[in-house]
Amino acid sequence: MTTTRKQKKVATQIQLLESAAKCFSEKGFRGTGMAELANSVGMSTGNLYRYFPDKEAFITTLVEDEMSGAITKMNDLDDSESPLRNILGVISSCIFDPGYPMDHRLWIEILAETARNERLRTVFKANDSRMRTAFKHLLQQAMKKGLIADDIDPDGTSIWLYALVDGMIARTAIDPDFDFSVHIDLFNKLVTKALSK
Repeated sequence: MTTTRKQKKVATQIQLLESAAKCFSEKGFRGTGMAELANSVGMSTGNLYRYFPDKEAFITTLVEDEMSGAITKMNDLDDSESPLRNILGVISSCIFDPGYPMDHRLWIEILAETARNERLRTVFKANDSRMRTAFKHLLQQAMKKGLIADDIDPDGTSIWLYALVDGMIARTAIDPDFDFSVHIDLFNKLVTKALSK
């Protein structure tokens, strides 16, 4: 395959993922069929299967891409910054932007489908574990610098913090009047207080 063909295939996959994200966000995973996904980009259903064998493959790819992007952001954090500031920044970033092309509604749809679908749950849990490992590293850095309590369990705390993130994403998805930026100072204050010595 020439570079041009590879590039075209990657561009088509990105277009398909963007379109699928929009369809899943608007109609839900179960309310969107493969024919609709193909039509949304002007492609035959048969051709679509060359890129993604089923709807689960779309969700799996979206989850893996989002998690990889988030982990890259975490790994690129400036170590000279306060680890606590980095923790709050990562949390806020996840709440403000679940990861293009996902939006808040799609993230909730993925969580719901993950609860029902064993295959997706396996993929989600594996990626969630990678995310929390990177997050636990930030917590351990903050502990070493004496910025947060040194007797907290980083694993349990990472679960607790991600539950807060999921809750705030859900609030954003269901309440059009909710603006996280209005609440971010209070949110950061409460998280900081909960982690304090």
